[in-house]
Amino acid sequence: MWSGARRALSENLTNVAFLRTHIELIHHFFAENEVSEIWITFPDPQMSKLNKRLTSTRFMNTYSQILMDKGVIHLKTDSNFLYIYTKAMIEENGLAILADTDDLYRSGINDKVLNIQTYYEQQWRERGLTIKYIRFLCSKKENWSEPDIEIEKDKYRSFGRDARF
Repeated sequence: MWSGARRALSENLTNVAFLRTHIELIHHFFAENEVSEIWITFPDPQMSKLNKRLTSTRFMNTYSQILMDKGVIHLKTDSNFLYIYTKAMIEENGLAILADTDDLYRSGINDKVLNIQTYYEQQWRERGLTIKYIRFLCSKKENWSEPDIEIEKDKYRSFGRDARF
């Protein structure tokens, strides 16, 4: 955040904001239809806690309130579990996919922003994991539906957390 804020100030960017808060409170900081895009990068997949998954219908409902109609959501993850879950949630709710790959760096997608690597992304790539990316439109919906799907859990953990990979 510090690096980004410093750059935004030095370049006099006026359409940039940095916020550190619990995601459950996000609707208190943005008005309805105020946000055009949401980036979710390398979240904990929350394989055992549906309501904590950042692409669950609980959060999609919140995102759809603050996003403009047809706002864009980006998910960049190393988690096969979260990637499959998110695709199933998108399909279940009839959302439009704009880009989708289960191996970003072999996909041929050439995007300056997508090539920016987070600390965790570098960690996962060094361990030989592929990076998944999906970009989709978030429609205004009253009733979100969870997919009824069984997904194999990821078999690895973060460094410092019982690494099993």
